[in-house]
Amino acid sequence: MIYFQILIDSLIMLVLCYALAGQPLRLEKNVMMWFLCFHVLCLMFRYQVFGGVSLWGSFEINNYDLLPVNNPVLLLTLLIIVFILNSSLIRPMSNMKVITVSFLSFLIWVLLRTFSIVMAGLILPSEAVMFPYIHRAATLLLALVLYYVLIVKRGYNFLGDYSGIFTKIMLIQSAATVLGMMVYANFETSFVTQNLLLILIVFSLVISMNIWMIYEYFKRSRQDKRISAIEQYLPVIDELVSEVRARQHEFHNKLLAIHSIVETASSLPEARSQISAYTQDVILNSDVREILQLDSKVIGGFLYTKMKMAELKKMTILPHIHVRLVSMRTEEHQLVEILGVLIDNALEASYPGDTIIVTAKRAEQGELTEITVMNPYPPKTSIDFKQMFAKGYTTKNRSHNTRGYGLYNVEQIVLQHHGKIIARNTEYQGIPYLSIGVRIP
Repeated sequence: MIYFQILIDSLIMLVLCYALAGQPLRLEKNVMMWFLCFHVLCLMFRYQVFGGVSLWGSFEINNYDLLPVNNPVLLLTLLIIVFILNSSLIRPMSNMKVITVSFLSFLIWVLLRTFSIVMAGLILPSEAVMFPYIHRAATLLLALVLYYVLIVKRGYNFLGDYSGIFTKIMLIQSAATVLGMMVYANFETSFVTQNLLLILIVFSLVISMNIWMIYEYFKRSRQDKRISAIEQYLPVIDELVSEVRARQHEFHNKLLAIHSIVETASSLPEARSQISAYTQDVILNSDVREILQLDSKVIGGFLYTKMKMAELKKMTILPHIHVRLVSMRTEEHQLVEILGVLIDNALEASYPGDTIIVTAKRAEQGELTEITVMNPYPPKTSIDFKQMFAKGYTTKNRSHNTRGYGLYNVEQIVLQHHGKIIARNTEYQGIPYLSIGVRIP
């Protein structure tokens, strides 16, 4: 029966590490290797060579309820092994993220396990045979709920890459505090039941500190991304506006010349021909006019930058924006990221002379905005569409690690806002087009 306790503990740590790393659990080689290594390690920690006459009698049973180990030396060893497993088998993760995820996994483990022990103590006495299995099952259930919220429901990496030295220090410090308290308690379950008030105070401080830290992180992250988008694209649209204003005097002179042509031309066809030849180099492009009419200067500057990029490749981007962008709940920097991925993919899949169409309009149902990017491409199957949004999938050469993550990141933003991905085959002027887009609030 001791084996089943170790089995549940191994499953709990597996779920927590993958959930906090933002990686889905699948029946893959790396996942199975992680589980087996951790499971065997826990078995070795609890096995005593001279512990008993039978195999199962050689497994120690005391002080293993709070953590898979019962002394500080084994705890340190377990932490190091988890660092190694996370670094080598859960990818891609930076070294700092590996350390943070590992510490945070132990922190969440202790929090969930303590809560489960208290709840189980309300049902059974701690001396009962089923007590270790009930609180372990409850911990596993809570870990699965956490996995569902972070991976299945949100589909978004928890705290991204744990950016910011302050975030990392706070998370590691919180985990070290809780683990230190477990060492002080000598890993005994009775300490939890006998010192509920002390544990409640410590855990409340830890949880409050982390909630505040996470809130400040996301707040600062959103502000930084918004400021970055403004600094990058606002000057573009401002420069375009200044250029148009500078040409107003030229436009006035052209109007006077047009009036003179009309007055002096001997016939209407002659006036029409002269006016057409005279104004062809001063007519403001309709696409540029649409960019200038956008209510979001950041999006306008971004689209104008992409239009100029397409011109260098002898391609054309046609914007059809029929919605107020500033009234959307999705933030500007996220719209820039979505449009950037979709337009870049369309440019890479197109050839000189092709036309790419960017459309934004109110969706037929609900209060969502539909944003799509269309480019010429042969029809795809439903399986192809599904693969396009898979993490790491790419049809291009993997010259660097970011390949295959564009559409996946778009899907994560859409899931975060409870939106919907759009992928369909369509036609434009008799040419087969591929239409990829989103519906977001």
